[in-house]
Amino acid sequence: MQKAELILVKLNQKSKPHKDFKFKRLYRNLFNPDFYLYAYSKIQSKEGNMTPGADGKTIDGFNLKWITNTIEILKHERYHPTVVKRTYIPKKNSKKLRPLGIQTFIDKLIQEIIREILEAIYEPLFSENSHGFRPNRSCHTALMQIKRTCTGSSWVIEGDIQSYFDTIDHEIMIKILNRKIDDGRFLELIMRFLKAGYMENGIAYNTITGAPQGGIVSPILSNIYLNELDSKMDAIKNKYTKGKYRKVNPEYSRLKNKISHRRKKNRYYEVKNLARQMRKLPSRDVMDRDYVRINYIRYADDFVVFIIGSLSLAKQIKAEISIFLKAELKLKLHDEKTLITNILNDKIRFLGYDIKKAKEDTQQVIDSTGRKRRRINGIIQLLVPTQIIAGKIKEFSKNGKPIHRKDRLNKTHIHILTQYNSEMRGLYNYYCLANNVGNRLNKFKHYHYFSLLKTICRKENSPLTRINRKYGISVSRKDGTGTRKQFGLKYETKQGEKTLVYFNESLKVQKNPKRYEVDPNTNKINKPYCEVLIRLSKGYCELCENSYSPKKLFVHYVRKLKNLKIKEDSKYYWIKLMKQTRRKTLILCQNCHNEIHEN
Repeated sequence: MQKAELILVKLNQKSKPHKDFKFKRLYRNLFNPDFYLYAYSKIQSKEGNMTPGADGKTIDGFNLKWITNTIEILKHERYHPTVVKRTYIPKKNSKKLRPLGIQTFIDKLIQEIIREILEAIYEPLFSENSHGFRPNRSCHTALMQIKRTCTGSSWVIEGDIQSYFDTIDHEIMIKILNRKIDDGRFLELIMRFLKAGYMENGIAYNTITGAPQGGIVSPILSNIYLNELDSKMDAIKNKYTKGKYRKVNPEYSRLKNKISHRRKKNRYYEVKNLARQMRKLPSRDVMDRDYVRINYIRYADDFVVFIIGSLSLAKQIKAEISIFLKAELKLKLHDEKTLITNILNDKIRFLGYDIKKAKEDTQQVIDSTGRKRRRINGIIQLLVPTQIIAGKIKEFSKNGKPIHRKDRLNKTHIHILTQYNSEMRGLYNYYCLANNVGNRLNKFKHYHYFSLLKTICRKENSPLTRINRKYGISVSRKDGTGTRKQFGLKYETKQGEKTLVYFNESLKVQKNPKRYEVDPNTNKINKPYCEVLIRLSKGYCELCENSYSPKKLFVHYVRKLKNLKIKEDSKYYWIKLMKQTRRKTLILCQNCHNEIHEN
């Protein structure tokens, strides 16, 4: 049988926009063991695999026979997904709870294969305006598109679909899939996953609509479903877009001619006042009805529509979106959250950023031709919300002053510093696109840094000045004027002594980490290998070191290494082995695996 990666590449090459080609015989790919190994390598390291599903089982004890038995059931079309165990997690900035589905590991494995196949087929067909749950796209790519393409917009429609994941219509979903996929068995398997039902408080319920939140295949299905909205927005954009340029503002043009006339007459004392008046006016007619632009950006079920045009046009587009969703997709816009906002006067909140149109008549920049221009007017500004920073500061302060963290006193110094660094770096990495990231994060950094110092003070029972003298390390100032003392630690590694200091902006933050490395010799991408499968293929038990067939070996998993306690008794040698190798997996024979669980 062919390799899974090769099949996925061929599917991707055959899938082209505006073509009537339909894919057939996709179901037979589920008989290929390499697809299961490929899917396993993608999901085996996720911590959620150690959470038991409705059958009470986890990924612990994975064996190659699991794949053989699953393929045999699928060949006879007897596979039925297990009901999803439902739990609830709190929604951000809301008192409501969000339902989360926990699936069995075999269901996750099959869903990962389905997801890979659907992604290979539909990724070339998706709109450039869609950014959620797609490879090489993220919140940052959506925000950068807004900043790059929406300059000069006047009105914004903030779209939010009410209970989207719970109201996806199964029949419409299958009809959409049937346009590109002509395989009844494959579509039937997807329908079985959609209608698998859920278990809550020990009682099983049927699923009539919706896709389970937390399911591996749900994000790609939701994108396929909302791709219909993306296509509709392309049609709306083509329908209303008009004009090549805005008309010149006659008042601006009149003042410009006056300035030119005064300069010719050498009356420079009047030019300055006229130029000041001219800078207060837009160079183009912002109310030009013959110039309309529409930009649409979507992330999952949240979308924004930026409009250069009138308020009545914004209301009309909102009404068309609402009618389309209700008639074609059986979805409903959230009335309270779907708003029309004047972006010059008010901010909108999208993907955790505040978005606003800038207006500054006095500030000018020199362009490539050497002329001064008001380049800041009309551009889209991405801002860090004050409420976000205030909420973060509350965790490290009390009565307006930094405090120590009691929950971190039992950790080592290096772990405390690492945790504080990761918090600061995570916040900076997400908001690094904001125009005011420096000003907003400086306040947070003050509370965060002194909370770190006070935590170390409480741990050592020492005053702040002594901690500064003991752990102060010289670091370069941002302006290059010298050095300053900052909290840091020196620790020993196998490579020698290393120094770790508290986070500062001079550190290089990798905004777009590379997923794969390119081989300079072959010019091909080296994908990361799955170490567990390589160890499994070697065919020996890592505990008793006896040779076995890979099909007779099991993969033992633990959730976290720090939860394992080393004991002196020799029968707990497996714990020492996992600690020494720093792995959360062991390849074991059946006897060793049974002994670990029994003891």
